[in-house]
Amino acid sequence: MPFLGQQPSAGDFKKLDTITTDSSASFTLLYDGDAFVPGQAEKLLVSVNGVIQAPQDAFTVNSNTITFSETLDSSDTIDFIIAMGEVHNINSVSDASITPAKLASTLVKDDTPVRVNKNSINTNMTIASDENAFVAGPVTVNSTITINGTFTVV
Repeated sequence: MPFLGQQPSAGDFKKLDTITTDSSASFTLLYDGDAFVPGQAEKLLVSVNGVIQAPQDAFTVNSNTITFSETLDSSDTIDFIIAMGEVHNINSVSDASITPAKLASTLVKDDTPVRVNKNSINTNMTIASDENAFVAGPVTVNSTITINGTFTVV
C-alpha cells in the first residue's frame, strides 16, 4: 500500500473485504470472509464515492457492523475500508532491544517495591524457588537477600 512520507514500521493495517451497497445504512465488516471487529470507528479509514468519511459523523461501528449516517443506495460505492490496528493488537519487541534505561526504576511484585539503581538493591528481597531472577554483576547488596531454593553462581 503506498504512503505519503515514511511508511509505518509497526502496526496491523488491513484492507477489508469489498462491500456492495444495497439501499441500507448498515453493513457487515469482513476480512478474508471472516467477521472483523475494529473496536472503534476511529481505527477505520473509509472512502465512499471517492470521499474519505469522518468517523462518528459519517459512520459508526458496533462490533463488526459499520453504520453510515445516511443510507447508501446501489449507485454509491464504498471504495475501500482500511483497518489501522486491531483490538488487543500488540507488536513484538525485537531481541536485545530493551536497555536498562527503558525499564522503570521501581519494580513492583505483590505491591512491594524493589528499588533498582545502578546495580544495587536497597531493600530486603525474597526470590521464591518458582520465580526466575537474572542479575548481571557486579552487584552491591546493602540489605538481606533470601533465596528459597538452590543458589547457583556462574
